[in-house]
Amino acid sequence: MRRGTPEARAEFFRLYAPRAREILYLQGMCDDVDDGVQEVFVKVFRAKLPREETFLGWFYQVIVNTGRDLGRRRRSRLRLLRRLTDAAPADVVPAPEPPSGDPCLRDALQGLAPEFREAVALRFFADLSLDEIARCQDVPTGTVKSRLHTALARLRVALRAPAGPDAPSQPDGGTSRRDSGDMRSEVPKQ
Repeated sequence: MRRGTPEARAEFFRLYAPRAREILYLQGMCDDVDDGVQEVFVKVFRAKLPREETFLGWFYQVIVNTGRDLGRRRRSRLRLLRRLTDAAPADVVPAPEPPSGDPCLRDALQGLAPEFREAVALRFFADLSLDEIARCQDVPTGTVKSRLHTALARLRVALRAPAGPDAPSQPDGGTSRRDSGDMRSEVPKQ
C-alpha cells in the first residue's frame, strides 16, 4: 500500500470495505453508505499512511470522521430542502424515500445519538477494543463502556417494541433475530 500498487489497494479494499460499510451504516448513513465507503477509501489512498502498528486505528478514525462529515452535509441538505419545501406551492407532493435495509433497525439506530451509533459500530462491526474506541472518539474508556451499555439497552427496547397497532408482541422469554445480539445480520448487503 505504501508503494501505491493497484493490487495492494484492491486487496485492502476487498478486505475492509465491508467493515467501512457497516460502520457508516450504523452512523446513520443508510442511504449514502456506498458514497461514504468510496470517500473513505479515496481519503486513505491519498493520505500519507501512518506506521503499521497504528494503521488500523487511524483507518477506523478516517471512517468515523467521514461518517460525521457526511452526516453534517446531509443535515445541511435536509435543512435546505425543508426551506425549499416550505417555499414551494402547496400542491407539490414530495417523492417517497426509497427503502433501505431493515426499517426497524434503521429507525432504532436513528433514535441513538451519533456518539452512541459510532461506539456500537466500532465495537460490533470493526471489532475494536474499548481502548481503541476511546482513542477514536477522543473520550475516556469508561465513557465508551457507558455509551455501549446505554446504546444496547436502547436498541433492545426499540427493537422489541411492536411496529404498529396490529403487530404481534414478542413473548417476554422469546428472542428474535433482532434480540440475538448479532446486529451484523441486519446490515443490508448491496
